[in-house]
Amino acid sequence: MAEDSISRRNFLGAMAVTAATATLSEPSSANSPKIQDDSFFKSRPANMPIKVVCTENLTATEEKQIKSAGKNIELRIAASPDELKKCIGEAEVVLGRLDESTVKLAKNLKWMQGWGAGVENMPKELVEHPCQVTNMQRIFAPVIAESAIGLLLSLTRGLTQVSIPAFQQKQWKEADNVPLDDLYGKTIGIVGMGGIGSETARRLHYGFNMKVLATDAKPLPKPEFVAELHDPGWLMEMVPQVDVLMSAAPLTKQTRQLFNSEVFSKMKPSAYFINVSRGGLVDQDALVKALKEKKIRGAGLDVTTPEPLPVSHPLWTCPNLVITPHNSGQAPIRQVRLLALVSENVRRYSHGLPLLNVVDKIKGY
Repeated sequence: MAEDSISRRNFLGAMAVTAATATLSEPSSANSPKIQDDSFFKSRPANMPIKVVCTENLTATEEKQIKSAGKNIELRIAASPDELKKCIGEAEVVLGRLDESTVKLAKNLKWMQGWGAGVENMPKELVEHPCQVTNMQRIFAPVIAESAIGLLLSLTRGLTQVSIPAFQQKQWKEADNVPLDDLYGKTIGIVGMGGIGSETARRLHYGFNMKVLATDAKPLPKPEFVAELHDPGWLMEMVPQVDVLMSAAPLTKQTRQLFNSEVFSKMKPSAYFINVSRGGLVDQDALVKALKEKKIRGAGLDVTTPEPLPVSHPLWTCPNLVITPHNSGQAPIRQVRLLALVSENVRRYSHGLPLLNVVDKIKGY
């Protein structure tokens, strides 16, 4: 019991230090069932090792953190595809990534901890496999929220359009043809109130006094910093009301190219579009047309399709557009948050407890 308390305390301490405690919560019984039924754990011998394979590079300290998080953890690092194929057949747990060929060999796999937040590229074989999958949802949200706001401010304050290019040319240049805007008291509409959406909404409401409207596919309680929260069917009613429209939804069959010509045509001509989730949510030809025809004032993208974006792509020629190379989740604290979640889930698995961030493999999030 003392060992369990220490593991739990270390996890919560790490999350508190990284300001991520609020982004992780206990899974509900409806969405996150136990990883196995009770009979599985009752039949396991008390000292039977749990064979865990990690496909990611870890430091010695990180390996020790994972091993010490749970009971009877036998951790092996698969440094190459060939090594993974040799040990995947005995693996009960995989930390990292699997392709379709290795999933077919994973006869004893009961849980896979993904290393990213999105699961849109999950192989069909893994979807059909009886194992449970968890992801990194909410772990990278605080820093991505900062990037989303950074993209927005770079547009509203003319940094992208005027100040940064002028600085590179050593020019003192007024933004005569670019109206500078403020966010105070404006309205943002956020599609997807998971980690990224909620973290961005909180910062913009309390920091900029913005009114937050939002949609989400899950039935969520409305946070106090959100004025209205509805199901995805409310999107076209929300769009004309907002000064900023932000994409923070997962990429699924239902959300692919959700932001299209119909959506952009309903936006205010003075509104901005921000996408920090997945490039596939946007009809990029429609976005190019909206920007070039001044149907919207500007856009900020951290994600595109494809990535990297080819030099010849028309997005590069759009006015009032800023693009970053899908790096919004990067920061030194990223690995600390990631390992904290992995270690906590290893602890939970070894004790037969519900896991955090369980993925609905059919819905794709």
